[in-house]
Amino acid sequence: MLLDLRPARVPSMLLAAVIDIALITLASSLFGYVISVVAGGYEYREQTMTMIGSIIIAFGYPIGCETATRGRTLGSWALGLRVVRDDGGPIRFRQALLRGLTFWFADFAPWTGFCGGLICASINRQSKRIGDLVAGTLMVRVRSPRRPPAIPPVPRELADWTSQLQLSGLPDELVTASRQLVQRYDDLLPYPKEQLAQELARQVAARTAPAPPVLLPAREFLAAVIAERRAREQHRLAGGHVPTAAELPQGWR
Repeated sequence: MLLDLRPARVPSMLLAAVIDIALITLASSLFGYVISVVAGGYEYREQTMTMIGSIIIAFGYPIGCETATRGRTLGSWALGLRVVRDDGGPIRFRQALLRGLTFWFADFAPWTGFCGGLICASINRQSKRIGDLVAGTLMVRVRSPRRPPAIPPVPRELADWTSQLQLSGLPDELVTASRQLVQRYDDLLPYPKEQLAQELARQVAARTAPAPPVLLPAREFLAAVIAERRAREQHRLAGGHVPTAAELPQGWR
């Protein structure tokens, strides 16, 4: 995904679905009551219109709400959730239609025991139900987002080294991966994070120079490089960038 999204958890998604189903049931009951009053004793007509209206409400409510609000129903709004595309962008009618159809035909269908979506979301890494897999969407949390931890500043004893670092060879993808690892280091499992930190440190060291004056753990090395690159970017954006000889036009060198 292009954006750093927080996938919703299964309990939150389940509660949001319960709220939506309760609203659909209530609306269908009210519609049936109105039809019973208007139909005036025509039982066949009453049953037919009630059934058609209930189907329209069941499919129209989630599809219409998610299309109009770009990914939210009343249930997801109450729980602080939103449906987005896998790339983080807002959903459109096509995604809302696929999610709405799949909900009643797979996620919450009699032939899946009314728990097909719950089982799928429970075993999926990003808590996707069947409708999300079909539509290419993801339900994320949008209320009270958690800010990532700040990158620690460069230690004073490493300031001379980082000031001499050549960082022009670092690709943005490698910088982003290193920053996210440093920020999420404490939340990762011990074995994967150590292996990943060492691999990223190896790649960063191959694209930077000079080497650190002392042997640094992979995480500290990455944190120092990322902090120095961020400081240089902030200095450049603040207008304090001093061009090198190679950056000056011909005749000014």
